[in-house]
Amino acid sequence: MGICYQSKTLKEAVDEKERVFQETGYAYGLEKLELVEGDPAKFMRFQMRLVAACINARETAKLISANPMSLVQGELLFLLASAEGDVTSASYGLAGHLQSFPFMIRSIADLGFEDDPGINVGDIFATNDALYGAPHNADNYTWVPIFYKDELIGWTVGLNHIVDVGGLQPGGLGVISPSVFTDGFTYPPTKVGANFKTHKWWYLHWKRRTRTEAFNVLDDKMRVAGAVALHDRILEIVDEFGIDYFRKGLREIVERERRVLVQRIKTQAVPGIYQYLHLNMVKYKGVVGKLFAASNRNWLLHEPAELQVLPDGSLFIDVEGLTSEGDFHCNAYEPAVRMLTSLGCWPMFAYTSTLNSSLKYMTKWNLPPGSMFNPQNPFAATVMSLAEVGKYIFVFHNGLSMAYFARGYLEECFPQDGCGIGYGLAGVMKDGFRWAGGDMTLITCWSEGGAPFQDGLPASVCTPNPAPDQGEAELAEFIQPTNLNIGRKLVRNYCGHGKFRAGLGIGMCQMITDPGQALVVAVFASTNGMGRCAMGMSGGYPGVNDVIVFAHDTNLRELLKEGQPYPTDFGEIREWLKEGKLKAGSVEVYQGATPNIQCKDGDLFASASGCRGGWGDPLERQYSLIEDDVKYGWITPDVAKTVYGAVTDENGKVKVAESDKLRQQVRNRRKEKSLDAKDWWRQERQTVLKKEWSEDVYSMFADCLKWKKFRHQFMGMWQLPQDYQL
Repeated sequence: MGICYQSKTLKEAVDEKERVFQETGYAYGLEKLELVEGDPAKFMRFQMRLVAACINARETAKLISANPMSLVQGELLFLLASAEGDVTSASYGLAGHLQSFPFMIRSIADLGFEDDPGINVGDIFATNDALYGAPHNADNYTWVPIFYKDELIGWTVGLNHIVDVGGLQPGGLGVISPSVFTDGFTYPPTKVGANFKTHKWWYLHWKRRTRTEAFNVLDDKMRVAGAVALHDRILEIVDEFGIDYFRKGLREIVERERRVLVQRIKTQAVPGIYQYLHLNMVKYKGVVGKLFAASNRNWLLHEPAELQVLPDGSLFIDVEGLTSEGDFHCNAYEPAVRMLTSLGCWPMFAYTSTLNSSLKYMTKWNLPPGSMFNPQNPFAATVMSLAEVGKYIFVFHNGLSMAYFARGYLEECFPQDGCGIGYGLAGVMKDGFRWAGGDMTLITCWSEGGAPFQDGLPASVCTPNPAPDQGEAELAEFIQPTNLNIGRKLVRNYCGHGKFRAGLGIGMCQMITDPGQALVVAVFASTNGMGRCAMGMSGGYPGVNDVIVFAHDTNLRELLKEGQPYPTDFGEIREWLKEGKLKAGSVEVYQGATPNIQCKDGDLFASASGCRGGWGDPLERQYSLIEDDVKYGWITPDVAKTVYGAVTDENGKVKVAESDKLRQQVRNRRKEKSLDAKDWWRQERQTVLKKEWSEDVYSMFADCLKWKKFRHQFMGMWQLPQDYQL
């Protein structure tokens, strides 16, 4: 006798759900939506009651937390799922997480939790282990079963991103971790409570295994409180509508929305194959390798994708050719891939008011075994896997933008690309008090890329996270007492240029104040100096790389005592150093993730991110738009001249005759510098034949050539002999 409907075991119920969909093409085999069609008003009332219950749980529970990621940046979500694990309703927040929960229920079903440790009324379960469904160990899930007369009818779920995971680097997203053993506190699916109360031993784990025990314990209490409150509210809804209506209604929610999503793709997108490529760099050689021999190397990550828009409205994403799994922090499993990449689907076609698991039913991924998104080593590190998975958000943004553009939907084009900076920090105060924290305020809301009909808006596009505001910093300041924000603004010229340019990216500048005995800052970032290749659309420029600057042993304290101004972004730091106004003993500049950087009083820490690509040739930009850019200080006159070919006077007005002449000169220079494609191919082919690459590039190609699809494309492109090997 099982605990699910018709006395099925949980494993039998999950297996049947998946089998029926494969056989029929409909979620739960629902060819007809009887409740929706029979009384649509009642069904909508039922569905909105579920959504309202999730939102109420979120808004009530978050009052327990003190975590900025939960309170203002939106990485907090409460969900209702069916007994089989499909999410049917969700609060607002980082909605991608609802894609992961079905994998967790599949995990506990396969692990036999129904028998041991048992699934009973009032039990509390939790996990943050990527092997069992969580994206990575910074994202923690807590869930409670819902029973009705001894039948498991659903689950209520609370999840959020915690401040610190106890890894090698402080914060929740370290970029130095060769295996799960250095990721930090990672726990598989675990029964952590009974009778709607968490066991005391569970809080001891948080206190012993993480740096921010108070935040993490409060977050755990928050997740439990919200899940239990939602549990009680759902039972009230069951009593109101009846168990039969509830059980069937959850299934119809998923199937109805699957049909909505499929129809949107069929209506707007031209079927076809759309290509995508991202590159990134992991630099462990000489750093991590001093302690972990297998990690004493660098990886040039090859991250391709092929988005297939199929005639039936479904989507297939093939990533064959992806870098192999390795002893680095970048590995991920399917739940993480589906979770984060869904953030590219919501604004492109999945924008419904009742987000649920329907997206899983109309998207299919090829994640080759042995690649870094399907590691076969169960101890692979995944702590910062989402940095690489995040690149694939934009497969949907860019691929579907081209698919919509091909059909003539200009307003539906929403091309974007990855950026964003966050950091963790940890220190010891003068009195010996140990503390840690982190900040993700530059990773949760970015400027908009250029569109085919207008400029991108600055500080307005919450692509990775629909809840935050790009200007928010106050709550993050609360947990980092040593880092004083002295500058936070949109940075001039910091955008992808084009006929329609992107919105300006944002910069931040901090002064280190009284750090006590010790302070380290560890930055994680997305572009790593090369990630923006070919990200501009239709001739637009790609976004500028992320920038991270540490200026050590500065004279800023002396300047402040004299009443002098202070720099407010990385550009001003650079200018002031050249002028001699600001002095520094040493300066470190990064365009990506950093190791642990030791900082002292008076040091400066500046970063900039959120800069995306433009659309169209900058030489086609209207002069009136350039005049506005100069007038409002978005771009400077020298950039107007060198990038856009527009000469302006002292009032910012474009000198039309001079500008027309300059633009023609630029076009002529392009022709002079251009190379016939055949000649370029012959030159590059010689490089391929002679294998004249750097060690890192050579290693990347050697790895990728083991994949059949990549080898076929590579050999065909360069017309290589069949015995060609690396």
